[in-house]
Amino acid sequence: MGTGKTLICLALILATKQEPTNAPEPFMAEIPPRAKKASLVDMAAATANKNSVAWKPYFEACRAQLGLDYENCISALEKTENRALYRIKSETLIEPRRSGRTAARSVPFKEVYLSSCNLIIAPNNLVTQWKNEIKKHTSGLKVLVIVDKTPIPQVTVLLTYDVIIFSHTRFELIQRERRNPGGPLLDIYCPLEYIQFKRCIIDEGHKLGSQGPGFRSDMMRVIDRLEIAARWVVTGTPSRGLFGISQEAPVAANLDNDSSGKQSSDTAIQQEREDLQRIGNLAAKYLKVRPWANTKDEAGDTIADWNIYVMNQKQHSKGQNRRDCLKNTLDSLIIRHRLADVSQMLPPVNEKTVVLEGSFQDKLSLNLFSMMIIFNSVQSQRTDMDYFFHPRQRKSLVQLVNNLRQASFFGGSFFSAQDIAKSVQTAEEFLEKKAIPISPEDEKLLKQAIDFGKLATSNRLKDVSSQFHSLPIYLEGFPGGNGKNWSLDDRGDDGEPICTDAGLVLALQKYLNPCIDAPTSLKLMIETGRLDSQGKAERTQALTAAADATGRSTAHESQAETLAGHTPLGDDFHAKPKSGTLGNPTMLDIEDQNPVESNTTSKIEIAEPLAKTRIISTASAKLSYLIDSIVKYQGEEQIIVFYDNNNIAYYLAGLLEILQIEHLIYTRAGLSAERRAQYIATFTENAKFRVLLMDISQAAFGLDMRSASRIYFLGPVLNPQVEAQAIGRARRISQQKPVTVETLVLRGSIEELIVDRRRRMTQAEHRRVSSVLDDRPMYEWILDARILPMGDADNGDGGDGLAQTAALKTPQFVFGRGFGRQLHPDEGLLLAENGAATSPETKQRDTESAKFGVEASGVPLMLTRGLKRPRSPALRTDNGTTPTTEGQEDADTTMTAVPKNPTKRRARIAWADEEDL
Repeated sequence: MGTGKTLICLALILATKQEPTNAPEPFMAEIPPRAKKASLVDMAAATANKNSVAWKPYFEACRAQLGLDYENCISALEKTENRALYRIKSETLIEPRRSGRTAARSVPFKEVYLSSCNLIIAPNNLVTQWKNEIKKHTSGLKVLVIVDKTPIPQVTVLLTYDVIIFSHTRFELIQRERRNPGGPLLDIYCPLEYIQFKRCIIDEGHKLGSQGPGFRSDMMRVIDRLEIAARWVVTGTPSRGLFGISQEAPVAANLDNDSSGKQSSDTAIQQEREDLQRIGNLAAKYLKVRPWANTKDEAGDTIADWNIYVMNQKQHSKGQNRRDCLKNTLDSLIIRHRLADVSQMLPPVNEKTVVLEGSFQDKLSLNLFSMMIIFNSVQSQRTDMDYFFHPRQRKSLVQLVNNLRQASFFGGSFFSAQDIAKSVQTAEEFLEKKAIPISPEDEKLLKQAIDFGKLATSNRLKDVSSQFHSLPIYLEGFPGGNGKNWSLDDRGDDGEPICTDAGLVLALQKYLNPCIDAPTSLKLMIETGRLDSQGKAERTQALTAAADATGRSTAHESQAETLAGHTPLGDDFHAKPKSGTLGNPTMLDIEDQNPVESNTTSKIEIAEPLAKTRIISTASAKLSYLIDSIVKYQGEEQIIVFYDNNNIAYYLAGLLEILQIEHLIYTRAGLSAERRAQYIATFTENAKFRVLLMDISQAAFGLDMRSASRIYFLGPVLNPQVEAQAIGRARRISQQKPVTVETLVLRGSIEELIVDRRRRMTQAEHRRVSSVLDDRPMYEWILDARILPMGDADNGDGGDGLAQTAALKTPQFVFGRGFGRQLHPDEGLLLAENGAATSPETKQRDTESAKFGVEASGVPLMLTRGLKRPRSPALRTDNGTTPTTEGQEDADTTMTAVPKNPTKRRARIAWADEEDL
């Protein structure tokens, strides 16, 4: 994780670049037969190649010191007919055992050419990173990159390269092309099988050992057919934990003898066995280390069973507890840094957990889930299949927990007023009928939940959140003083703050963009009612889109009918992302398409009615805190925000787009691997992009994001390894700044318990627990749901909506910084297709990287479904996707603690100019 493994590999390649391979024993190198007698130059060149003479350093020295090129000699040495090869007949270099029962299989000779080529197989999203590291730290290497469905060149072409980089999927495609449903594998020609590679390096290769010893993946099947002189695995996590190699007693031996201790002990032993088995699979199947790679079909040495010689009696029934054997084997296989050396090179990390007091709406959302759990538990009598916690309702319970964790950020879209009212009515009828006896405690719980349900049903802000499926935000200083028609709740007269959402604000920005510096046009627009009419149209469109999305998902209704108390699980409706790669967008000349200059060079003041409009609060305490923090630090630091739910990313992206803060969204859904790699390269190389929103599930890869020095987790991560991997994206030896990590936790939510349990859980428990439902204390916390105190923000008629939100410490201006611009999806993105650069700052860099063959992917510069609901024109591009903020001004223009009124270049449309005259 950022300790220089890639550079070690590149150093090894450079140190041995000039050295060709030798024919492996027992084969002899030879020259292909010639049709006629060769010249003396050709015979000398063939002899040099046959004996694996390192001739390249000699000619390079002659060129550097004497100025002699020796072009004819080099040409002769590189001729195909003068290259050395060896002929191999059997599929392995070990003689097979003879058997009288089966006839010897006739295998034709295969000619394998000696080479100096290195084969690198990397995850799809790390291919670009390898190319960038090669370009940055080396010179003179001839590199070939093969990704997607790029055809593999012929042997004569491959022999000219020093490094060949394959993506995982492209390499596995070689095996998939041989598949023949219902028949034997097809014999398809593959040029790689006729080259002896100097070495094969598999990045993140620990995955090769994750399956059983008898399993062979598509990648392994292809590798087994290749001739490779040396094999390497590059990984920061060869296994999740290694025990038994030290002289101390195993951890499991020190555990208590009670039932809990015994369970932890069994879990630890099981994990140790799995960890050792992964190492053994790597040693035997890929690294081919003897004697572990011996098979029963080979003559010579006997089979060495890893389970016998490495494991102990607790880990395997036949284990001999040979610790010396295990230690020596690991020492001979694994090359790693000393902790003392690495700790000095890595930057310091300042980690802290920020516990936030939730807004009224945050508490309301959490209590709604508690209310539904109470209704279901009491009315089902905690038995039968209509109970949330019945074993057959595991899937429903998992969905409920996922929604509960999302509600720790914002859960206003869950549970419509109709759902709540129906659940309350069902609970009241249950109490009135008294058909089933319940305990006084359950009756008290049920009455408390009913009272809360009635409060939630009457809450105005909760109602509009559910209707529009959006996160409410409040604006003050709306242009003209009357924002009623742009609000969610049809309020906002006489200059009072209005409740709206990101989609409506973006539509407002786009509509007012032409008259940003035309006060007369703006005044006429307000006085004639055109601004109000447009607001009504936008709000109607938003409501219709939300209703359509709700209507398209009816599964929750049928599910609620089968659960006790008519208790739905909650659902946040949104369009599903499109999979795969979209068509390539037509590349634009960004400079010609951008008539609006950055406000660093503009001197035009914006119209006064727009200069006072600011965002003052949001319904989410976490979102308000995050916006304050991003605005405060984005001028000096690049920021990574890790999320575990796509809706959360959409909510945050909407606010960032309003504030014109450059950001990218790195997600597993809707983006090709090439596009994701472009995002990482862009975020690292283009300083205009200040924020990267990343799915936490994508953080456990060897991504290098050293340009970022501030990390936010939008919720606690249960698995410490996943969190460490995520922090490792920025904590690298190339990092120049201290790394700050903040984990946001909502007070009173399950997140507080997760933080507490993480501190108390043993290592064995961490291995056993894959979700919150696997840990008994967290499971019981959900099971024993309680209603949190709500406070005084609701006065019975829906309350003061503004008081129910979380205020921003620094209100943010809505208009300015090039707001409302129509952005091209690729603006600011590092693309190298046809050498097209997307910004003046990156043209030179993109031109230099074009030689690596980077292809421009057709996926737009963010999530395919953009913000959560597909309704606002400002949130959609022509192909139906949602762009992020791209190609905006530099971070130097970002508002600080006391922002000044932003400026904007004069840009008008025809009717606005006419009214100004």
